[in-house]
Amino acid sequence: MRIRPIFMTVVLHSFVAGIGFASGGCSSGDPDDHPATQTTGGGGGGGSSTSTSASTSASSGAGGASSASGSSATGVGGAGEGGGGGAAGGTTSASGGSEGGGGSAELPDVTVYIAGDSTVQTYVNSALHQAGWGQMLGEFFDERVRVDNRAIGGRTARRYIDEGRLDDVLEDIQSGDYFLVQFGTNDSNKTATYELDGKTIPYYLDPATDFKSYLEQYITGAQARAATPVLVTPPPRRSCSGDSHEFGNGLAAHSQAMRELGDELDVAVIDLNAKTLAHLNSIGCVAAGEDFFLVRADKSVDGTHFNETGARVMAGLVADGTEDAGLTLAQYRK
Repeated sequence: MRIRPIFMTVVLHSFVAGIGFASGGCSSGDPDDHPATQTTGGGGGGGSSTSTSASTSASSGAGGASSASGSSATGVGGAGEGGGGGAAGGTTSASGGSEGGGGSAELPDVTVYIAGDSTVQTYVNSALHQAGWGQMLGEFFDERVRVDNRAIGGRTARRYIDEGRLDDVLEDIQSGDYFLVQFGTNDSNKTATYELDGKTIPYYLDPATDFKSYLEQYITGAQARAATPVLVTPPPRRSCSGDSHEFGNGLAAHSQAMRELGDELDVAVIDLNAKTLAHLNSIGCVAAGEDFFLVRADKSVDGTHFNETGARVMAGLVADGTEDAGLTLAQYRK
């Protein structure tokens, strides 16, 4: 068990990989581990970094996917919330029993850990202003919340576990902390694969079976440490044409699987898929391609990843979702 520092720390990892999606949308044949080229330095997008350290490791699978390995943290944190000792007013949530009610009026410092893919991860000094919502989330909470973003591009719920990343989170997470988990973007890919220990493993996880089974490991791992697991449904891609205000939703099945799993296990779900889809329908296809989704150097639109504006909007939607889910975490909102 590692001891959480009480001073403000920010650990941002840089990632170097190319983007491989077609203009105006996303190829279903490529995983999402193609972030824009990054350089090591201060915090990207959120502008909240005070110190940085970075390390990268590349891994590749079929289809030319490459990804950077890293973790990041933003904000200030200290000792985690005591196991099950909720906040004033007795706020409760569907979290498998790790949040309690009727505790002290003093809210303790907490850490929010995040597992996910490239739509969530932190990007450092991106020339294209690429960002994931995880790097922006700390902006919506006060200084008692520390965000430790462990999301990394190209990961599925299975691959994240296979590489030992879930074990790393569970080694650090403490009683009273939160664990936000978003997968589905790559888990829906039926053609991509990755290599591990000489084996070729598919990205695809059936939403009704395997996807739920792997996600359950995140939930039970957090609960065993008296932390609160929270499922976050994956945001839709830019599936639209012209100036349409009707977007497709290729991630509907995996999002629904998360909702069902939340109901089955009494775990909180933040429906970022539905919230983002509603936002995109409101602004329309043209606006979404101009200042929400990532615009490449050649001015084409990446239909999967986000610029800083889009990532910040989604982080706000996630923060709103903590209130919708009745989480005590919502009481830390700015």
